[in-house]
Amino acid sequence: MKILGRHISFKIFIFHVLFWIAWIVCFTTIQSLGNGRDELFVWSMYYIITLPIFVAHTYLVAYWLVPRYFLKREFLLFGLLVIISLVVFSTIELIISNELVFKVFDEPKAFAPGYLNAKNIVVSGLGNHYIILVFLAIRAIKSWHNAKNQREELALQNTETELEIFRYQLRPKFVYSLIAELEQLAIEKSRKTPEMIVKISDFLNSLFYEANAELIPLKTEVKLIKDFLAMQELAIGNRLKVNMVVNGEVMSSVIPPLLIFPFLNIAFKEIYDNKNNFEVTLIVKIEKKYLLFSFSIWSEHEFTLKDDENISLTKKRLQYSFEGKHRIIENEDANFREVSIEIFK
Repeated sequence: MKILGRHISFKIFIFHVLFWIAWIVCFTTIQSLGNGRDELFVWSMYYIITLPIFVAHTYLVAYWLVPRYFLKREFLLFGLLVIISLVVFSTIELIISNELVFKVFDEPKAFAPGYLNAKNIVVSGLGNHYIILVFLAIRAIKSWHNAKNQREELALQNTETELEIFRYQLRPKFVYSLIAELEQLAIEKSRKTPEMIVKISDFLNSLFYEANAELIPLKTEVKLIKDFLAMQELAIGNRLKVNMVVNGEVMSSVIPPLLIFPFLNIAFKEIYDNKNNFEVTLIVKIEKKYLLFSFSIWSEHEFTLKDDENISLTKKRLQYSFEGKHRIIENEDANFREVSIEIFK
């Protein structure tokens, strides 16, 4: 059958072989338990000789009747065909077991004449359906497990695609933001403009050529942060005080690029929109199995930082890259906000 053929692979073949071997061993043991070796031999012959009947009946139901009729909600026809298959395979099983097993290996167990009657066929058929039910139950559990794995794999692929797009979008957003800052300085005819052009050029060079990978050296990330803060301090002037502390050996780690930058972006957007004075502090702490980015912003006056989609995507990036090995701690007050990203190696 085409349906059966599509399901055959070496792994599945081995699984089916082991399933039927286990079935023979288990039920031979149950039937002969406590009755000696002769009884064990007779029942082992019974299950081995009648095995093709049980296999054919089980696979007919599992791989043809169920998908072809039951899953298509043709219940009446499905029930009719199940009854017909029960009668046919039960009759064959009774004949084979009597003529090739009991009469050959254990004459007292042979059926009396007239054993092929409706009662024996129905009783034998119903009794033999347990193996079909067990097989269908295992197949249903396996199908559910496979479907669950496929959903998880699809969700993971979607997340990977979304984060990859986000990673590539971050750079153009930085370019746009920095050009806007440079334009504002040019409009104001600021003396800082030439120096700002040099700093932006250096920053973009690092951004596009040194940080253009899924993982970058922590040293490169720290340099990007320092350059970014220096540009903001130059552009904003006396209204901004910047503190940055790096504690530990930055050469020892690699991380996904620009992890803290979305938090920096929303903070500096507020600083540009708000004419009050601000103080920002960024701490990078590196230990053997621990990495900390801590960013805080403070002002004497109240302010509000509004998270955007970049923040939620950054949190998703952390979950994807450091599942179960990171923590984000956020503290907020009317004139203060702190975000700490802890990564446990």
